[in-house]
Amino acid sequence: MDSTEHAMFNWLRPIPVYSKAPSQFNRASVNLPDRIHLVSGRDLSMGVSRRRIIFQAGVVFSILLWATAIAPEPPARISISPGELVRAVTIGRQSLIDLCLIEQVDPNGRDTEGRTPLLITTLQQDWKTARRLIVAGALVDLADKDGFTPLMASAMHGNPEMFRLLLARSTNLHAEARCQDGRDLLGMALAGGNSEIIRTAAERLPLMPQWTSSTRRALDAALLEGNKDQIRLLLGKHAAPPTPEGKNVPLLAYAIAKSDESLFSTLLACGADPNTALPARCDKEFLALVSSKSLRGYIEEDKNVTVLMLVAGLGQENYLRALLHAGADQKRATARYKMLPLYIAAQTGHWRCTQILLGRGPSPDQLRIEISLASQRVALVRNGVPVYHAPCSTGREGYSTKRGQFVITDKNRNHRSTIYHVEMPYFMRLSCLDFGMHAGYVPNRPASHGCIRLPSDAARKFFSEIPIGTLVTVK
Repeated sequence: MDSTEHAMFNWLRPIPVYSKAPSQFNRASVNLPDRIHLVSGRDLSMGVSRRRIIFQAGVVFSILLWATAIAPEPPARISISPGELVRAVTIGRQSLIDLCLIEQVDPNGRDTEGRTPLLITTLQQDWKTARRLIVAGALVDLADKDGFTPLMASAMHGNPEMFRLLLARSTNLHAEARCQDGRDLLGMALAGGNSEIIRTAAERLPLMPQWTSSTRRALDAALLEGNKDQIRLLLGKHAAPPTPEGKNVPLLAYAIAKSDESLFSTLLACGADPNTALPARCDKEFLALVSSKSLRGYIEEDKNVTVLMLVAGLGQENYLRALLHAGADQKRATARYKMLPLYIAAQTGHWRCTQILLGRGPSPDQLRIEISLASQRVALVRNGVPVYHAPCSTGREGYSTKRGQFVITDKNRNHRSTIYHVEMPYFMRLSCLDFGMHAGYVPNRPASHGCIRLPSDAARKFFSEIPIGTLVTVK
């Protein structure tokens, strides 16, 4: 391999610079050196190695320069305003919403109406995005310019799951707060129609002095459904008794005047105040329901007339017993005339109610007194049979004795008239009025100022044997 015929580079052995092999060039035209120059293998090897290293370094450097020239710049953080998130949820652009949430854009921006992304999504019923916004830190209590909140929106759309989620995140809930259009959380819940949300909204109400349109509607709905728990809850949330929409008189009084036993019983069973009082000025519609003219006069002229007085004056025995059982105060008097329920029952002629309020009195079938104005006679009737007769003297002309059914409401052994300043022994007052039976002069004709005079022995017998609460009929 080292012959001149097969000359090759061999880095380990020196070789001639030229070869004696035949050449196509004219030798005369080439000046060859007179001596053969040898290049050592070591020197040649070191030179080539340096050149290779330099070449490789140059290539690497060139590649780096090229890569630097064509490579993209390092990514910069994208700046997205909260307004972009508001616009994204408004138009439902999900890709932009995703980008905003990835970039941790503030989720509490507002549009021109003051609506936050959370409020917009709840209004749109986009519950999935609403949940993502809550996780991202959306504040659930932020309202728009009208006072409308995401919680109201979820109530209005009847979504109990979202309502619970928002309620759990709420830190400044005022369930009684109203929007500018007058709607409140309970009203929104009623519109949504979900019973769980309605109940929860009612539970979150504070103690309220007066009923609102929403609480009245909620009570009406509960009464219609017979939902006593909801009725009890709503009654307990108000200091004042409920009234029909646009009326002043309490609903309990309307139930009494209309003889609506179902409504009366439900209200009372659910905690309606048995001492509910009528307002100073009653509705004309209510007064028209009161059949008793004398009772209507008390209602119109006096103040602090209670429902117990109302049932007593209407003679509603079952309602009277129910109110007393519920804790009605029968010692409570009206403001002007100091009328008690007993007085009203007695003076309006409802002797059964009078007996109930007295707490005693025999049944007329067992014992009663009958007085005849025509014959001027009195009879004691026991078990339906007259057992005693006596003459009497009733009111003379101009002082006629009142006709009707009365009850002995009190007795006084030594009574003295405050009007005529005369003694009236064994006085037995009739129905809390200014007349009664007593011992006196009996001339066998009408001669009194309205009382029923009896002979002394008859007055003494009646006083000792006839109990308070006994019915006395004057005819």
